[in-house]
Amino acid sequence: MTYAHRNDIFDADTHMMESADWLYKFADKSIKDKLEPIAEGRKDVLNLIENAIENYKKRKASSKEMEQAKSEFMTWKHKGWDGLGAFDGRERKIANDLLGFKGHLVFPTSAFDQALAAKEDAVILGGVKALNRGMASFCSEDKRMFGVAYIPFRFGPEITIELLSESIKNNFSTILIDTVAPKNSKAFTHPDFDVVWKFIQENNITITLHVGADNSWDPVPLSFYNNGSKVPPHKEGDAPRDALAYMGISYNAEIFLASMIFDGVLQKFPNLRIGIVELGASWIISWMKHLDQSFKSFRRLQDLSQVKLLPSEYVLKHMKITAFPGEDIGWLLNSGAEDLLLFASDYPHHEGTDDPISRFENTMNNVSEAQKSKFYSENFIQLMQLGK
Repeated sequence: MTYAHRNDIFDADTHMMESADWLYKFADKSIKDKLEPIAEGRKDVLNLIENAIENYKKRKASSKEMEQAKSEFMTWKHKGWDGLGAFDGRERKIANDLLGFKGHLVFPTSAFDQALAAKEDAVILGGVKALNRGMASFCSEDKRMFGVAYIPFRFGPEITIELLSESIKNNFSTILIDTVAPKNSKAFTHPDFDVVWKFIQENNITITLHVGADNSWDPVPLSFYNNGSKVPPHKEGDAPRDALAYMGISYNAEIFLASMIFDGVLQKFPNLRIGIVELGASWIISWMKHLDQSFKSFRRLQDLSQVKLLPSEYVLKHMKITAFPGEDIGWLLNSGAEDLLLFASDYPHHEGTDDPISRFENTMNNVSEAQKSKFYSENFIQLMQLGK
């Protein structure tokens, strides 16, 4: 018996968990000694990884240990690095059998920040290439895994296209991009990047945005934490780690996507597809209204002639979005997001909880079967252009 309660589910957000030596294994010899350690070398993280590897070795050596892990694979005990198949692609195939989903988008976890922490651009670029080689290797173990290549635009259009070409050779059809250009560099909507968007469109590549990838997410001024209370860990990488920071989780994505509309990129490249992943979904309805109001307010004050549709129409045409377990999916599906929403488990991350399906289903009392089918399957198929 699988975890899935129906046979048509696609999962738009899963992860592999990198071991401490993972990025080095796939890096060119010339940069290995210049890469920064995973998680900035924090001992608490390194201890978690070390313990998880010991538990993994026990599973490999003992059928009893493996059966126990399989019976508990969705519990909190087996989340993070201790997840079944967290860092071993072959073992992940076992977890995928237990999940029972038809397909999974697979993202890295910590390698973004590890690669981007390097001091030299050449090392950052080499780290990104190593990350993508490692992802290709991990996902090659199971055809149900759609690996996501990380393609930072920070090096300019020419190198970006080189990275895209390499990702295609490694059988990637989906990429993860940053939303914020480095300081003092051109926006990704600048006409210089038209060649990149054209390449993506012509090669039918799916674009994704994901929490943790920007290396620049910091929407909450730190002065808000000078409030007389104990300061919580503000963020880890680019992921918010407290209630206040969570309120800004989608900020960079909202601004980036608005710029893709207002700067005319989605008009010029009408077949681009964008998945918004692990950034929450409750904001998307009011954001579409806000986009339309912004357009109507400023179209006579600035040149927005490149915007031929209402901004919300570009959202509905080009974008899909995942929700966190616990968000009110029923309300979203009935409020205009039925063509946008994607199921996501976040396996094996803790944020996905021990039972994401039940948490989603508990909010869908007044949802039709047609709407559920879009949420669990059809919107994913459209985003990924499966079968085309």
